[in-house]
Amino acid sequence: MSSTSAYAPPTAVNAKTFEEQAAAFESDERIHFNKESGTWRFEDDDGAEMEWDTTKNVWVPVIDDDLVKAQQAAYSVPGVDESTPAAPVLKRTKRKEPEDYTSSTLNAEPATSNKRSKTSEPRKSKNTAVYVTGLPPDTTVDEVVERFSKFGIIMEDDNGNPRVKLYAKEDGSFNGEALVVYFKEGSVNLAVTLLDDAELRLGEPNTRMKVQVAGFKHKQEGKEMEKPRAVDKKKATRRIVKMQRKLEDWDDSDNFGPSADPSEEGPATAIKSRVVVLKYMFTLKELEEDATLLLDLKEDVREECELGDVTNVVLYDKEPDGVMTVKFRDPISAQACVLKMNGRFFAGRQVEASLFTGGERFQRSGVGEDPDDESTAKEGKKQLYDSAQWIMKEGE
Repeated sequence: MSSTSAYAPPTAVNAKTFEEQAAAFESDERIHFNKESGTWRFEDDDGAEMEWDTTKNVWVPVIDDDLVKAQQAAYSVPGVDESTPAAPVLKRTKRKEPEDYTSSTLNAEPATSNKRSKTSEPRKSKNTAVYVTGLPPDTTVDEVVERFSKFGIIMEDDNGNPRVKLYAKEDGSFNGEALVVYFKEGSVNLAVTLLDDAELRLGEPNTRMKVQVAGFKHKQEGKEMEKPRAVDKKKATRRIVKMQRKLEDWDDSDNFGPSADPSEEGPATAIKSRVVVLKYMFTLKELEEDATLLLDLKEDVREECELGDVTNVVLYDKEPDGVMTVKFRDPISAQACVLKMNGRFFAGRQVEASLFTGGERFQRSGVGEDPDDESTAKEGKKQLYDSAQWIMKEGE
């Protein structure tokens, strides 16, 4: 190896200043200045490019990108990305990295927290209120509660008062408008369907009211007759729990809502009844003259009572009052049926509709006298025989 081999300076190694060193290197035709790296370089006898290290005053080999890649390839491990730092290094880097508050796309969550990485969409608020107009001037909160509570549980404030607001004019008198807040959203549609254009007081046409789903505008307009009370969170929580228990009381063994308690009779039991009693739907003479009337009546009643899910319709062919019963899956639908059917005319007769209280007993051919009986397959041998005879005669 010559005097200019690896790590041996060609000339002027003992120069004391940068200027003296530069002058010595410039006088040596083997040495050149690399502007890109800002260093003096030369090529030794073996063809290796050397670079002058000013801090150590020695010649060192030039390490280029191709050499680095070659070394990485020689020592690489299959399946490992050499360009990705190890996990602890990544975590340390992320922790130290300053956040760019000027960026148009900021991270939703800190880099060190993954607990809430998912973007949660804003929860859509449920509308459980109805807005009522056209109420008479002497309307009271109690009668509004009584009328509207038939279609669902009315929300209560933390003091146990129903969430019913009566709005007033500037002079303090009632303006005929009210807001009723239910506990469940499903009660809103039922109330709008059955109470819109209905009478607040049955039999008084001048109390006919308009009911619609309450919007934000309705909740804000008008002056409330009573100022809202301050909300007590503990009381409100207890009130919600109480109403939830009320709602759970609607469940029974068959999951269809509460049935009448056999130990109780009267109006208190009727409120929970799922069975509607319809009277004056037919006469015994009509059944005798037309054996198919039984099936036609049951079909007509099912269509008229499409206010809810009807589970059974029974016709009592031994009752002079022309009794039929309709059983629903829930008490609300039964109450709605009474409101619709009571007082209507059917075949020239005024129908009387009421909730089954548990005390009535009606007679019919075949098995069972209980209007709560689910069996629809047995209507009596006499009806089947008469129907068959009538069909045969019609075919002749």
